[in-house]
Amino acid sequence: MRDDADTRARHRAAIFGYSKLYGQVAGGQAEYLRVPHADFTHIKVPEGPADERFLYLSDVLPTAWQAVEYAETPDGGTLLVLGLGPIGDMSCRIARHRGLRVIAVDLVPERLARARARGVEVIDLSGTHDVGEAVRELTQGRGADAVIDAVGMEAHGSPVGAVLHRMTAMLPKALAAPMMQKAGVDKMAAIYTAIDAVRRGGTVSLSGVYGGAADPMPLLQMFDKQIQLRMGQANVKRWADDIMPLLSDDDPLGVEEFATHRVPLEQAPEAYKNFQDKAEGTVKVVFKP
Repeated sequence: MRDDADTRARHRAAIFGYSKLYGQVAGGQAEYLRVPHADFTHIKVPEGPADERFLYLSDVLPTAWQAVEYAETPDGGTLLVLGLGPIGDMSCRIARHRGLRVIAVDLVPERLARARARGVEVIDLSGTHDVGEAVRELTQGRGADAVIDAVGMEAHGSPVGAVLHRMTAMLPKALAAPMMQKAGVDKMAAIYTAIDAVRRGGTVSLSGVYGGAADPMPLLQMFDKQIQLRMGQANVKRWADDIMPLLSDDDPLGVEEFATHRVPLEQAPEAYKNFQDKAEGTVKVVFKP
């Protein structure tokens, strides 16, 4: 059997619409699509609640649920969430529903306001240069019991990573693919912050996507603090039964009002740009084919 990059990529978890790095399965944002393994991937939902509630079972809900599960925050403990995009926002809602104290970090005013409205304590990244110190001030010097990194390689604060990402985007595919496979080109600001802000013996849960195969990790600090690190693509089917009761009529997670924009599919490019630019209060977009 050939042991090359293509072979290894085929054995990774496949993601719709991603590159060869994760399965190279065509995306699902179209009027019609072919669904691989449809006998397994579909989830049966009950009659009654609005259909849009169940839409988030495809990604946002199970990813956020797994992030909170992997964090293993003790009862009554403090969970820090880095990034208030869709996954970070929903992670906060799930954690608050479980009775946890939640502190969240972002720099977009609309995202901070959404979290604050649901009882989350927020740290405005634009107003602090040391998130770890800010968290310790809020936790009597101890740090968060657990941290969810919902940012990943899109983190701010890494100019070198940004340059390398632009370089790989401009290279021919034959050159860019091995670079992404072998080089550590991720922007590591978020995970470094998580490791700094978590308490000794705490847990860091990674749901933000990282792609580099040789990213530098602060192993001395991780070893010294006895940090537990959990990560991975969301196991959607694993969590569906746990989440389903929360999509009932009382909607405790607020999924019915979770989307900030609903647009026809032909406006997808503009919606993606607004999300990337964090413009017009864009947090979650629902496309209407």
